[in-house]
Amino acid sequence: MGGILASLNKSYTGLKTTQVMVDVTGHNISNSNNEHYTRQRVVASSASPLKYPHYDVGQGVQITTIERIHNEFVFSRYKKASEEQEFTGTQKQALMEASAYYPEIDNVGIYNDLQNYYNSWKDLSNKAGDPAQKLALAQMTQTLSSNIKDTRYRLSQLQEKLNAELKISVEEINRLGSQIAELNQKINTHESNNVSSKANDLRDKRDQLEMKMNEMVSISVFKSGMKKHTNTDNLTADFGEGYVLNLSGKTLVDGHKFRPLMLDDSENSNGFYSVYYVRQDWKREDITGDLRGGKVGAFIGLSNSHDQNANCNQGIGKLQQYIDDLDIFARGLIEATNNIYAQSGSASLTGDKLDLDVSDPVLQSNYNIKEGSFDIVMYNSLGGEIGRKTVNIDGLTTMKTIVDRINDNEDSNSDGNNINDIDDSFTAIYNETAKTFQIMPKNPAEGLYISIQDNGSNFAGAVGLNRYFDGNSAKNIEIARKFQIDPTVIRAYREPVDGNFIVANNMQQMQYDDVDFFENNGQRIVKSKVNEYFKMISGKVATDTEQAMTLDDTKKSVYNSIRLEYSSISEVNIDEELTNLVRFQAGYGANAKVITAIDQMINTLLGMKQ
Repeated sequence: MGGILASLNKSYTGLKTTQVMVDVTGHNISNSNNEHYTRQRVVASSASPLKYPHYDVGQGVQITTIERIHNEFVFSRYKKASEEQEFTGTQKQALMEASAYYPEIDNVGIYNDLQNYYNSWKDLSNKAGDPAQKLALAQMTQTLSSNIKDTRYRLSQLQEKLNAELKISVEEINRLGSQIAELNQKINTHESNNVSSKANDLRDKRDQLEMKMNEMVSISVFKSGMKKHTNTDNLTADFGEGYVLNLSGKTLVDGHKFRPLMLDDSENSNGFYSVYYVRQDWKREDITGDLRGGKVGAFIGLSNSHDQNANCNQGIGKLQQYIDDLDIFARGLIEATNNIYAQSGSASLTGDKLDLDVSDPVLQSNYNIKEGSFDIVMYNSLGGEIGRKTVNIDGLTTMKTIVDRINDNEDSNSDGNNINDIDDSFTAIYNETAKTFQIMPKNPAEGLYISIQDNGSNFAGAVGLNRYFDGNSAKNIEIARKFQIDPTVIRAYREPVDGNFIVANNMQQMQYDDVDFFENNGQRIVKSKVNEYFKMISGKVATDTEQAMTLDDTKKSVYNSIRLEYSSISEVNIDEELTNLVRFQAGYGANAKVITAIDQMINTLLGMKQ
């Protein structure tokens, strides 16, 4: 019913509404520095009017709801830009650190060591019998091998560091997912009690968790029953009925239910983690290779190691590629060097332990043995050649074939005497238990020497006969142990006589010749000069780093652009809020004046009655 008291109530609704508007504005201002706060506003509408026969009388104002200014589409783009920027930023930082391990532009590093190493062989060729030159060569060789090993070690340490950070990040994803599920339960409870009451601060908290999770890894969020704001501004709110958060197509959060990820390093010999999703049937599914974006995607793309679960589809990380490249480089250098050094006359020859049975075809093994041949050459104590035998290698050749060929009774010196040949003074053995190949003197007192001169087979380098370098990769490359103990026993000669420096000359010439580098586990052979191959693999690191830096700059620009767009919509603008505060304060004062006027009218009425 209308009347003067009804007029008083109208102004009272105005007072209440403007008071709430002032409260919400104060809430906005107090959270102006809160990055994850979404500004709110009061949505008001006129109250239902009193209906009279010929007219309606309004009954003041009522609060419909308090809503946050949120555009789900812009927020989704903001999350995506944040995820991409975290990915490129993480990748850039790791690659910049890796590139620092290749300081070639400063005239230091492995490339410079290679030049000094070859120069040391050149110096030895000029003074083949000088112990000081041999000591200098041994020291330079040790410097080169140490720097190769140290570079690989540092890459491995960076790889392990990123693997540890992957573990931390996956644990953080589980923590965030669990909190999102709990928030969904609270939001549902809050909003189910009153359809007009919005859990704005809870939704801000959930947005914050989504953003943090998106920085870790690329996620997809599906919200059903999406509704628009009550005002006609075309901004889409995210309040609705359903919530599903997916990770690589797997449901991590479904409403208030959460399914955590699992980590396992037991299936990798190097202790690198795989990420598993546990399905509803409790079976594990390896999703490591499916994880994209964010820090986790960068960690996996950088640090993925070998021998992961065979069912997993992840590739090899960039750091593992750099380690593999360094191993390939070191193996090529080791084998080429050892193949040349096998020419130097020695009293006996002993090879490495091989993963090869005596009847296995050598060309089908994992060793860099090629179709071709090599010569067994025998020298007397004066350095004269007194026997030569050629061993051919083809698709049918086995270690037994090679042993039998060396031990053949053959007139290897073509003197018509069958008792003074190679097989009479030396015997070849392949020990099937120790898996080693040897050529040993039958009578050491004869003082004879033997060497291997290769004709394209790389046999001596592949099996490690008469080594100059020990090891088979960047992890274990070093000058042979006997030369570490006594560098003066390094031989610059081929025939064991003073003044012979054929081996030293061949060693320095190697820098100008093509060497075989085995890639893709031996499936592909690249022929390249040693220095050029190292420049190629170090250049790959520099190129990847430069590309990562450029991409990161681009993604930062995109992120900042979308960040500004999101800020203009959802974040608090102090100037705008202060303007609103003045406007609401004026409204509050106007309603108060109406109440004062009505109060005076009531007093007048009461006075008339008295």
